[in-house]
Amino acid sequence: MITVAEINDIDRLDHFRLAWRALLGKTKGATFAHSPEWLEHYWNHFGHNQKLRILFVTLGNKIIGIVPLVVKPVATKIGTVRVLTYPLDGWGTFYGQIGSNPAATMVTAMRHVHASRRDWDLIDLRYIDQEGHDRQRTLNSFKSVGFQSNQSVWQKSPLINTSETNWEDYLASRTDKTQQQIAKADQLSRKQGPIAFYRSRLEDPSAPGWNPRWDLWAEFQRMNFLDGNQLNIAGGHFSQNKKLSFLHDIHGPAVRSGTARIDALFVNHSLVACAYGLQHGTGTDYLAVGRRDTAPREVITTLITRMVQQSIQDGEPSLNLGLVGNRLSGMWSNQLQTSYRCSHFPITAPRSQLLRMNRWIQKPVLQPMGKNKSKADAGINVSSAPKLTPPEKPDSCIEIANDAPQDWSGQHKVRGGSTEDRPRFRIVG
Repeated sequence: MITVAEINDIDRLDHFRLAWRALLGKTKGATFAHSPEWLEHYWNHFGHNQKLRILFVTLGNKIIGIVPLVVKPVATKIGTVRVLTYPLDGWGTFYGQIGSNPAATMVTAMRHVHASRRDWDLIDLRYIDQEGHDRQRTLNSFKSVGFQSNQSVWQKSPLINTSETNWEDYLASRTDKTQQQIAKADQLSRKQGPIAFYRSRLEDPSAPGWNPRWDLWAEFQRMNFLDGNQLNIAGGHFSQNKKLSFLHDIHGPAVRSGTARIDALFVNHSLVACAYGLQHGTGTDYLAVGRRDTAPREVITTLITRMVQQSIQDGEPSLNLGLVGNRLSGMWSNQLQTSYRCSHFPITAPRSQLLRMNRWIQKPVLQPMGKNKSKADAGINVSSAPKLTPPEKPDSCIEIANDAPQDWSGQHKVRGGSTEDRPRFRIVG
């Protein structure tokens, strides 16, 4: 029999750590953000006004899937609403369930959410990789338990596709203005002295001489991350100090898991610019890019030039700079990657219905999956120079409120009624 065990206390996560790590190795599209260590540090830094809901889906005595969720207060034009969502907050592009049984996991998790006392005003699961690993499993899980679901694009993010190309072809695909900026930045840097690029290597933590490169991290956190009015650090609208403190805490476990990366540019034997990222199966998500206060802005261009060249040489599929800002990533991207959101607005929640009406008015028309797409929609053509627009701003942009709603309740109760009252469901996908 498939059942769900829910924990709401982060301190209880230790009891499930081994099972979680075992499932993580079987999860398609897994990143460090899917790990228990990520969730622990996310909760310590950003969870003070949220409620934790980690759903462990079990078959017999074996955990077959995990769905990490949080209920967070979100400020909107019509007041603060409680949103059941994923714990990512702009630190990654895609997120979802953990395990090798996504359909069974999502259907069982949504059945549990449906049967439990409602402590949320709406469900809004974002960062869904619908065109990749999800394949509408999240949408089908909503429908299977009777949730009226609403699906739309969450974000269109720029990506640098570095597979099956070389630096000359990639550079030729850039605009004339971009090529001039790259050449000018390289000349300016060379005038200051010899240029050297360093990329931290993946090492076995148990190997002799293993080095997590805290020395580089110490230099990195002193960088200037501002580009005009834009802060080149992922993670939403939190302060720079709060974001850097979070990155500092995840660096250790990320290095031990073999996912942390530091790219560094040296000019005249002095460190002038750094980029910090987390690697995964299809590339690297960069979470922060900065330069020394005394270094010109052009060193960032030279740094990214070396990053792209190194990734092409290493055969890395892609670099994702979209998380740190449109201004930084726009001139380099040659592909758009689309994430989706799946939402449910309960009829009995008036404010939720008002939000639904607002989103329905703004909702773009989505092409059904399986239809023929144009070249621009279907993928990339590295040899050409596509003109990409900046990533679309998500519908109904929302920010985290400072305080939880007054009617916040941390208790977890089960709805009354027999099991016959629950909607029937079947596992799909």
